[in-house]
Formats: sequence, C-alpha cells, structure tokens
Amino acid sequence: MLTHETGTGAERMKDTGRVAHDPHHEHEDEDASDRSDEHHAQLHEDIGEGEGSVEKTADAEAQEEGQPGRRKKLELQDQTNLLPARQVIVVFAGLSMALFCSLLDQTIVVTALPTLGQAFGRADIVSWVGTSYLLTSTAMQPLYGRLSDIFGRKGSLLSACVIFFLGSLGCSVSANMIQLICFRAIQGVGGGGILTLSMIIVSDIVTLKERGKYQGIIGMVIATANSIGPLIGGLLTEKATWRWSFWISLPLTAAAFLVILFLLPLKSVRGDTMTKLRAIDWAGSILTLAWAVLFLIGLSWAGTQYSWSSPAVLVPIILGLALLGLFLWVETHVALPVIPLYIFKSPTVSASMASTFFSGLAFFCTLYYLPTYLQIVHGASPIRSGILTLPLAATQTITAFIAGYVTSRTGDYYYSLVSGFAIWTVGIGLLTTLSTTTSEAMFVGYQIVVAIGAGQTFQTSLLAIQAAVERKDMAAATGTRNFMRMLGGTVGLAACGSIVNNLVRSDLSRAGVSESLVQRILKDPTPKGGWTGELDINIVKQSYVGGADQTAHGIRGVFYLLLPLTAISCFIVLIFVKKISLKRDDDAKRKEEGKEWLESRRNKKGKKGPVDAGVVEQGRHGDGETEAASAGLGEKIKEEVKKEERALGAAAEVMDEAAGVTPISHGGEVDRRM
Repeated sequence: MLTHETGTGAERMKDTGRVAHDPHHEHEDEDASDRSDEHHAQLHEDIGEGEGSVEKTADAEAQEEGQPGRRKKLELQDQTNLLPARQVIVVFAGLSMALFCSLLDQTIVVTALPTLGQAFGRADIVSWVGTSYLLTSTAMQPLYGRLSDIFGRKGSLLSACVIFFLGSLGCSVSANMIQLICFRAIQGVGGGGILTLSMIIVSDIVTLKERGKYQGIIGMVIATANSIGPLIGGLLTEKATWRWSFWISLPLTAAAFLVILFLLPLKSVRGDTMTKLRAIDWAGSILTLAWAVLFLIGLSWAGTQYSWSSPAVLVPIILGLALLGLFLWVETHVALPVIPLYIFKSPTVSASMASTFFSGLAFFCTLYYLPTYLQIVHGASPIRSGILTLPLAATQTITAFIAGYVTSRTGDYYYSLVSGFAIWTVGIGLLTTLSTTTSEAMFVGYQIVVAIGAGQTFQTSLLAIQAAVERKDMAAATGTRNFMRMLGGTVGLAACGSIVNNLVRSDLSRAGVSESLVQRILKDPTPKGGWTGELDINIVKQSYVGGADQTAHGIRGVFYLLLPLTAISCFIVLIFVKKISLKRDDDAKRKEEGKEWLESRRNKKGKKGPVDAGVVEQGRHGDGETEAASAGLGEKIKEEVKKEERALGAAAEVMDEAAGVTPISHGGEVDRRM
C-alpha cells in the first residue's frame, strides 16, 4: 500500500507493536528494539495524553466508515499483481485487442483524407480529422496514469474503451465535417487512455526483468497497427466506403471490452468515491489539457494554414507556454500531481524522456513522409505506398520483440538503447539520399535499417524509466513517457510540414511558378492534383526530393532535420542513462502473493459471485502485507471489534507508561502492577 499522506492515528495503530513503516522499504525486516522506541513515540503522538485519547481514536474510526469528522485522506494502493504465465496470456489478449483498435484508428484515416474532403466538400479543414485525434490523445496520456492510481486500472481501461467506442460510433454516422472532427477528438480521448493503460497494466502483472519481452509484444502490436492502418484505410475507401474505417472499430472494441471485463484478473481499489474525487489534481488536469491543446493547435496551423508570424499561430503557442509554466508550478504544490516532477531528478529518467521526445518526432515524421515520397515521386497509389512501407513495420516488429527478449534474458536495457539510436541515425542518414532516381529496392533497404534501430529503442526506453522510479510513481511515469513521445510526434509533424512547404515554395518560385499554382500544388502534390496540365511534373518532383545534388529539397529537408536529432538522442542515452538492475528482491514473494490472490478470487467467485472479487484492501494486518478484502457482514463486525480492542489496548499501554505500570504476562493475560 502506497500512502501519499499520513493516515489517522487509528489507522497507524491497527497493529500495535509495529511501527508505521516506510512504504519504500516495506519488505525489509526491522530490529525489534528499534521498532519499540518508534512505536511508543508514535502512540504518544497519535492518541495523546489523558482521557481525550479514546474519543480521538473513535472519531478517526468513524471517519473510516464515512461518518462525520475530518476528511479522509486517500491512500494509494499498490496494484502490483504478478500473475502466472497463463493469466498473463489472458491479460495480453484483452490488452492487445484494445490497443490494436485504438492505434489502427489513429492511422487508418491517413489514406482516406482526400475522399473525406471530397465527400463533405471541406478539403480545407480535412487535415483536422487526423489532428483532432492526435491532440486529445496526446493531452490525455499523463492524466490516465494518475487516474488509474486513484480509481484502478481495470475501471479506467474500461472507461477508455467506452469513450473510444462512442467516438467511433459518432464518426461512422457523421453528417458533416465538423461532426466528424469532434467525434475524432472523442476517439482520441479514449485511444490515448487505452495506449497508456495497456503499458501500465503490463508493468503491474509481470516483473521488471520479464517486462522486456512482454513490452516487446506490445511494441509488435503498435508497429503492426501503425503500418497496416493506412493500407486497410485505402482498401476500405477504394472498395467500399470511408465509413468502414470507423465501423470496423465497433465490433473489435466491443469484443475487447468484454474480454477485459470478464477475463482480466486485475485488482480494483477500495475507497469511497468522494475521497477519490478530492484526491484528483483538478488544476493540473485542466492545465495539462489547456496548455497542450493550445500549443499543439498553434503548431498545427503554423506554416500550413497560417504563417509562423500570424497571430493565429503566435497567440495559442504563447498562451500554451504560459499555461505550461503555471502547470509546472501547480505540480510542485499538490499531493498527487499528474506529472510528479521529482522523477526528473534521476538522470536516467530525464535522458530517457528527452530521447523519447526526439524518437517520437523522428518516428512519426518518417512514418508520414515515406508514403508521401512514394505517392509524389513514384506516383504510387495509397494501397501501393502502404505495401511498400510494410518492411518498416515488419522489421520494427521483429526487432522490438527480439530486443525485449534479450533485455529480459540479460537484464540490461542500456546496450539496446545505445545501439538502437546509433543504427537509427545511420538509417536516417540513408534517407537523406532519397531522390527521383532512388529505386524501390534501395527504398526498402533504407527502411529496414531505420526499423532495426527504432525497434530497439521504443520499449527499452520505457524499461529504463520504470527501473529508475519507485513503484508508486510507475503509472504516472509511464503516462508521462507516452505523452513525451506523442508530443514529439505532434511537434515534429508541424515543424516538418512547415519545412517541406517552405522549401517546396522556394524551389517552385525560383522555377517561375506562380503563387496561385504553388498553393494548389502544396494542397495536393500528387499527379492527381489537377495541376499536371499546367506544369511539368518533374519540376514538382525535383522540388520535393531533388536529384543527385544532395541539397535539402522538400522531403529530404525533413530527414536532414531528423539526422542530428537521432544523433543527439544517441549521445544523451550514452552519457546519461545509467545501468539499473531489473531484478527486485521481492519478485518471488510477489509472484507467490499473486497466485494466492488468484486462488482467493476464485474461491470468492464460487461462493458469492464476482462483485467483490479482486479488491485491494486498504488496511494491513498482522505482518503488514496486503491481503484479500474480508467478505461478509460477520467478518466486518469481527474486524471492527478487533480494531476497538487494539485501540483501547494501545491507549491503556500509554497511560500505564505514564503511571509507571509494568505489564506482566500470565499465559496470554496481562497483569499490570505498580
């Protein structure tokens, strides 16, 4: 059990004779004599001197039952539950289904955007179909980490699935572009939660050392969904209707919801709703959404719809940065911050977060501009470009799994991170040589090099962060890491979009192309853009990738930007990330506790149904370990009687000490003599 505030006196006296120990070292044995002195000091502090002590204890107990008194203070509960392999497989089935749905929908509309613009007659704002999803998904990443600490992983994941389902349903029946954009934003709220919570749950059910291979599987799901999304979207758009891009999510999400609801053996948390609601960092949550959305909106407009110097760009960016400063101040003054800033004191965490930001930027820009290159230079259809970029996803999938497996076997993530960023840098260097004469075979080879590097970094960077933080910060750190990756991707796409447009506009202007024609080319640079009768297509190709001169034309300029960023990431990881052991002394013990919890859960289901199965108990009993919550009114009454007996005994002990009484035990009974 992880406590962010000191509990009441009665809560600390639930087991007299034991000190309220440090939760960071809850598995270490303490010397009895040292514990005794601390125990007596704690008793004096908690129950006071004289007659008022018993009333104070009773008042504290009354608060635990929701009776009038001081506000209860939320105790974060350790949701770590190391499961046997069979149950882990069940959990992964549910998580993979939900994760695949959310990530598929993130990319499935890429190839459908032109069709959507034509269908609703709003090609001028069709890019917001993708941007709105990315905005809300990014902004929600850190919030879900902390909310799952307060309300439980399973409930939070189910809520995210429901939100995602409703967003998908709304998208599939949208009657105009504004409706579609709004429902895509709702989809993003759910999709962002599914991504973060899936990674958090994996961290709850497997040990840190074994986590690499399982996170590798998650990486495989992510890579597969990211790669086949545009391909499926293109097929559905060409062969059926664009609405199938959203209908396909409905049965998949519903199936994932049912698997999670009935088959995932995850702990829930006990506590009254009002106490949990009061524990939420409301100011931090609102500020997170506000600054992220404003900042990202400004970036998404910059260089595309408005110039960088336009008030429409500068105002939201400046406001977003101002709110970011306020958010950082708030996070240092709340008990349960959305992003616990103190985790950045660790060089490993800071370096991993920075490299994650740069890697997100590099990955999303590569994922977006490789198909663009194929469609502009080689005239490939959306389906053809999707097929030609499959090697990127396939290689990354295999590499992610291998890197995770090796990390689990060796317990070392450092070398995978360093070698991954080094190889990735080489791959980006190769992409800077793309030209109008680059063959498809060379194009595929470049992708494979990039994927071998990128595949080694995604999940191992998460392992490095989780190894460097305490269990109580694991969920928040995971959400923050995902936020940094998505933020990097969003910033990168905005910046690279501006770079490409400016370079292409400059090249075309030097070639004598009118500004009106330049604007039409920028909106659709493919041969289907309707401008081919007015300008030689080779001039446009040259402006986007150039020839053999190796200068920064259009898309090539993107990779010239990414090259130093991946190199910097490699340097940061090499110097600042530390090797931290992935072994934990209590792994074996927690695995045994997980087996016992499952057995207890089965027994309870057999006797009284699933209502109370899998509840994490707030209190600690006997040896201080978390046990399954007691069921039945009779058990609750017995527990309350024991609490009163312990409280009265503790009060008597302190008063005896004050009076100089020496307790002498006779066969279990205590005889107090002067």
